[in-house]
Amino acid sequence: MNDEQSFAARVIRLYLDHPGTPDMPTSADWDIARSLSDWGISFDTIQLAFRLAFIRRKRSSSDNEPPPIRSLAYFRAVALNLTPQERDPDYSDYVEKLYQQLRGAESAAAAENRAPQPESRGLS
Repeated sequence: MNDEQSFAARVIRLYLDHPGTPDMPTSADWDIARSLSDWGISFDTIQLAFRLAFIRRKRSSSDNEPPPIRSLAYFRAVALNLTPQERDPDYSDYVEKLYQQLRGAESAAAAENRAPQPESRGLS
């Protein structure tokens, strides 16, 4: 596997592991993943774009679940439009912490919704 294929595979794995994305990438997703490094977008930058997109979608959707993301093109657009301030390492660290915090809260809520309800034992 060459560097471009390895990079594309890492991007696709990141894409598939992200909440609200499809279970399988399309051929267009693979084309986008392969082209990201040609555009000078590093893996760290695309990962930052994923994190920012998650945070923005989570904050804008409030109580409603945001619609699914159907293409890697969504994240490419976020990566291409990152400002110099958003690329700052301190800001990236902040984004990472906030992302982990929101994902943790999302995981806890999902686990709570899946938790079996205790039996009433006839008490109502």
